[in-house]
Amino acid sequence: MASVASVLRTAIVDANLSNVTTKVFRDFAPDNISTPFVTFTDDVSRSPALIGDRAVLAQSRMTTVHLWQDLDSEDLALVDSLHAAVDNATLTGADKTIFGCRVDGIARLIDPPSNTCQHALTVTLTQGA
Repeated sequence: MASVASVLRTAIVDANLSNVTTKVFRDFAPDNISTPFVTFTDDVSRSPALIGDRAVLAQSRMTTVHLWQDLDSEDLALVDSLHAAVDNATLTGADKTIFGCRVDGIARLIDPPSNTCQHALTVTLTQGA
């Protein structure tokens, strides 16, 4: 749903992350973008939260948010700022649907030959029924 992706991007942009500002892209960043920047992948998976055997309490969808930096100038405060911007955020879509946002974990991946550091946040968005 484009609405969810749009409000997730807005939450990250509104955090005004140092040196990232509006460099937030769905799926892929353009080739000419300098680091740091953020990408996110919407709708990796979906699952219901059930009451009893059948009644759906909520719908959850997993997304990922990626902070890309140069390894030799990695800024851990930027990781913390991104986490703070996303974790426990309340996202309201264009159709007024409200999603709760929770960071489930952060993984740090590095590629020394390309001087790249990536922090990948696994994020669950939950829509109440």
